[in-house]
Amino acid sequence: MKNWLRVAVVSGLVLVVLVVTLTAGGKEEKYNFKGRTITYSAWWELRPDPGVSLEMERKARRAAEVEKKYNVKIDYVNIPWGEYLGRYITSAMAGDRIADIAIVEAEWFYPTLLMNNFCTNLSDLGVFDFTAEKFEPVTVNLGTYQGKVYAYETGRLYPRGVLFWNKSMFAREGLPDLYKIFFNYEWTWDKMLEFAKKLTKDTDGDGIIDQWGIGGANQRLEQALVISNNACYIDITDREDPKFGLTHPNAIEALQMHQDLILKHGVVSMSPEGAPWDYNVHAFVEGKIGMLVGKFWKISDYMKGKMQDEYGVVLFPMGPKAKEYASEMTGHNFKTMPITVKNPKEVAIVENAMTEPFPDEAPDEWREYYELNVNDEESIKTVEMIWEKQLGVVNLQWAFGINDIFYTIEWEVMTGNKTPTAAVEERAQEAQMRIKDALNL
Repeated sequence: MKNWLRVAVVSGLVLVVLVVTLTAGGKEEKYNFKGRTITYSAWWELRPDPGVSLEMERKARRAAEVEKKYNVKIDYVNIPWGEYLGRYITSAMAGDRIADIAIVEAEWFYPTLLMNNFCTNLSDLGVFDFTAEKFEPVTVNLGTYQGKVYAYETGRLYPRGVLFWNKSMFAREGLPDLYKIFFNYEWTWDKMLEFAKKLTKDTDGDGIIDQWGIGGANQRLEQALVISNNACYIDITDREDPKFGLTHPNAIEALQMHQDLILKHGVVSMSPEGAPWDYNVHAFVEGKIGMLVGKFWKISDYMKGKMQDEYGVVLFPMGPKAKEYASEMTGHNFKTMPITVKNPKEVAIVENAMTEPFPDEAPDEWREYYELNVNDEESIKTVEMIWEKQLGVVNLQWAFGINDIFYTIEWEVMTGNKTPTAAVEERAQEAQMRIKDALNL
């Protein structure tokens, strides 16, 4: 961090709760927070519009109930993404706060906000039970430092990293049903390569490959290979001493597979020079790629109502060093409470009430959204697998400002300019020094 990030935020945090009465059974405390405003912030509009959907109606109703119950006002602040982290930090250093509950990106939370003491220790407030079902365990785990929770999310994680497969193309090429292989835990790198070779071909006889086995946008294929082989870009096993992760043998094996898929086997659709970042997404929609590494949201933005072929959703195959599937979670967000929030226990009480399950929500009501977006029941089962087995892997590749090193390694591996081992070894020392510098170690 820069020197101005080294300043420890000092604030007189007074945990004051105004207890007014107890119920007859003495079980429920009643609070009066005297009209205090509790603010939520994000870089999009958080204020619920009850006319948009049943979910928004419930959120608006819940906010009104909480306002009445605790004598508070719930407010929302929309701050541009490019200004958000800076305003979080500068307001905290000035003894103020960006909001009482501030949503942040994972790579903002760690290392910057957590390791510079910009977040409240939520565990010691004595309000949240982070073992409760409503709290999402992957986010609570990442939000935990030295046994205390500083960030979290509630509800189900929106799925991120998946593998789309062209069911129509698989059938045309005589390939088996990928769902059977996937759910039987036979879905491996080797099986993916086998299918990719059969899918990659010249379909019109002009000598040019026009149907590809695998494609991905940006670094999606490389990321999926690394994460699916029980490896990572940044190893945060020790939060105070994070490591550059690509030196691990599992990561080298993943990078070698990436290079082999492109150069040795020739089964990967490569974006032409100057092409947009989503070139391969459009190629998949047009029926030119059999398997696409991507994000789940591409269904609604690219495929739904536009793709003529039938498609399905699975997870990326397991590498040789993995015993379970993984779903890359780049871009996920967490809730935090700035260290400068006054009377944080009051905020925690309100937030705990705001995030309680809605009593009129059916257990399987979540399915409606997915049924409207996917083509088959198996795609929904894939999403459920991510939740039930906690397969989300938070990728902190962008958290330490060494993106340029990762991009350089990827380019050298993809082009064959260097072997994965040579590309990683050449930059490992600089990467580790920059990670260390980012934490002021």
